Amino acid sequence: MAGKWRIGFVLLLALSLVAAGCSNSFDGSSSGGGAAAYQPAEPGKVDLDQLHGMYYGFSPDFDGSECGGMCWNIVTFLPGGQLVLDAPPSGGPETIDCAEGYCQSYTIENGELVLEDGETRSIEVSGDTLIIDEVELAPVQPVGEGLTLDQEYLHRGFSGLVGISSGSTSWQEDLVLRSDGTYESSDLMIGSVEGGAPTTGAAGGDSSGTYEISGNTITLTDTNGETSRALFFLHEDDDSIQIGDSNFIIEE
Repeated sequence: MAGKWRIGFVLLLALSLVAAGCSNSFDGSSSGGGAAAYQPAEPGKVDLDQLHGMYYGFSPDFDGSECGGMCWNIVTFLPGGQLVLDAPPSGGPETIDCAEGYCQSYTIENGELVLEDGETRSIEVSGDTLIIDEVELAPVQPVGEGLTLDQEYLHRGFSGLVGISSGSTSWQEDLVLRSDGTYESSDLMIGSVEGGAPTTGAAGGDSSGTYEISGNTITLTDTNGETSRALFFLHEDDDSIQIGDSNFIIEE
């Protein structure tokens, strides 16, 4: 699948993890501006003249050099002709504030998505599916208020052709979410630590505490009182969940 996008959202959760820091070419410069009210996308209703909401899709990263094996392409369209590429840095799309400087303006002309820095991507609608750079995108829907889960999840990634190329590595992140609102994790990097500076490529350890899901944001508070937030949504075609740039499947 063509059109890999830059997936740059990997920030340290204290006492947590190593993630598949993703990066691809669907990225652009950011611009300032005021906060724009987020409106979720409506399933089955895609109009290039009135795009709004968050969409996601994937493209394979065969050698793990960009996204640890799978690039999750995430874009959020906002009022006023602005968008955000990749997972928002502070949680779900409802947390986006363009005054923070990571939005950018766009236009759509003759089947091309034109970013403010002049870069272009192909864009079209096929049936009720939005397609950008040949990547089919599905709308992200807010979760029910107070949602809890009772499941064990894992995320795997790799860099290099494991077992073939020298210097190749692989990793696994484990996450347990319980119905009583508690969690346990191992090697998990999922979001932005409140009051902390962004950190990439940092290894974590074991962590436990409580979690809360609201809108499309998951908030974790560990036993030391450290709070972190990340994008969260349910995948429409299976029982997996998305946390930041990582897809977590049910551990069998």
